[in-house]
Amino acid sequence: MTIAKLRNHPFLLLVLKDGENDGYFTAEFMRKTKQQLIDMSLRIASDNLSIIYADQIKKGCEIVLGMSNLGLLELCDNDTEQAKAILKTHGVVYCFRAGWAKYAQLKTISASYFDSIAIFSYALAINDTSDIRLMHAALVNEGYQSAKLLQVYKTIAASYCASTILIDSDEEVLKFELQRFLNSAIALLLIDSEKKTFTHSLYQQLTTYLLSTEKELVLIKIERCIISFTEKLSRLTKADLQAIALLDFNELKGIIHQQENIAIYIQEILELPITVANELNDDFDGGYDFHADDEDDIAYLRPDAS
Repeated sequence: MTIAKLRNHPFLLLVLKDGENDGYFTAEFMRKTKQQLIDMSLRIASDNLSIIYADQIKKGCEIVLGMSNLGLLELCDNDTEQAKAILKTHGVVYCFRAGWAKYAQLKTISASYFDSIAIFSYALAINDTSDIRLMHAALVNEGYQSAKLLQVYKTIAASYCASTILIDSDEEVLKFELQRFLNSAIALLLIDSEKKTFTHSLYQQLTTYLLSTEKELVLIKIERCIISFTEKLSRLTKADLQAIALLDFNELKGIIHQQENIAIYIQEILELPITVANELNDDFDGGYDFHADDEDDIAYLRPDAS
């Protein structure tokens, strides 16, 4: 990448140009290499893009350049002399395949994560000097973070999910649901329950405690419950949850601190079985709607007039 930064072109193109100027690469080698780049670009465009548009063919060329550049850099570790030897001995297709192998690493992290990364993320324009290895490393790191989140979600959900575990690929959704599981764990400890999920009676016990106890005392007990809960977590799980700030419990503490409409807001941040949510809201569809559809619910239960 050193010469790329100095001369404003991707590493692969500079190696080819220097090798041609030095007489290291023959005219036939250069002709063959250019044809291979063209063929691979058209293949990438036809398989992954819409070749109806000229700019898509250009994008196919940039993807091939990016993949080949990544592969060559990986093979030679930024050594220009070694890079020329690799190109002369093995050819540019060999470099492309090495780059594609790096790209395929994302699939080993998570199939869903691999599918979420568009192939044109690896496109490299002819005057692009950015280090594609750094970009790839960032994607790998992001993928591992995503995989860790999913694993933590499964670990916590195994104990605190009140219904069938439905795993969403959206990280924000996973964090939202995970926070509900954790809030429920602390809320159950607040009422000294050893249960992992709420029942209607346990929820009523919680709201009674919250409404009848001074908020300062509740907040003090919450801190004790958090310590007790986190001490039982594995070191890795605890570290992963701390890294995404899910052990702060700011939302739970905020509701307790303001003490307004606790009975309404507290259930929105807890993991409650559907049956409990329906009982709490007198709503056959579940969810709190301030009884807006109660008349429809009752009408649904009435037999048709004869």
